[in-house]
Amino acid sequence: MTSGGRRAAGLGIIPAAFLVHNAEEAVMIPPMLPVVQAALRGVVGPWATLPSAGQYLVSLVILTLAVFALWLAALRHDGLAYGLVVFQATMTLNVLNHVGGAVILKGYAPGVVTAVLVEAVTSVVVFRRVRRAGWMSRRQWTWAAVWAVVLHGPVFYGLGLLALRG
Repeated sequence: MTSGGRRAAGLGIIPAAFLVHNAEEAVMIPPMLPVVQAALRGVVGPWATLPSAGQYLVSLVILTLAVFALWLAALRHDGLAYGLVVFQATMTLNVLNHVGGAVILKGYAPGVVTAVLVEAVTSVVVFRRVRRAGWMSRRQWTWAAVWAVVLHGPVFYGLGLLALRG
């Protein structure tokens, strides 16, 4: 196993946590979608539209499979372990997104339980593990944060727009 493989083996918690988080969303988005849609329109305006429950479910499956594929590929290729850290940084932002959604909804938002109890904890574990191992430079940490903002913002927003067209 390469050093990347060793790194990736220690990061298997990332796709596992994502699977648990997406399972909560898959169960809770369909019944909650009308509530979330109404709240979004109340905050953003009447033009705001979310993907359908079916589109969300397809997206959740595709993203979950992609993260598992990244992890499996990282078991063989050094540099891809960094992609897992970038992904977990993105999920750290997603935790904030879910907490903000719960505040806007004044209660439960789909995914908030596992965002806080699973993804936030996973972020702490992963970032501590990587920092202790010392395999990321200061520059890589900075870029991981930048990539997380880009992925969670424009990229996910763009994918959402594509889902609405499909």
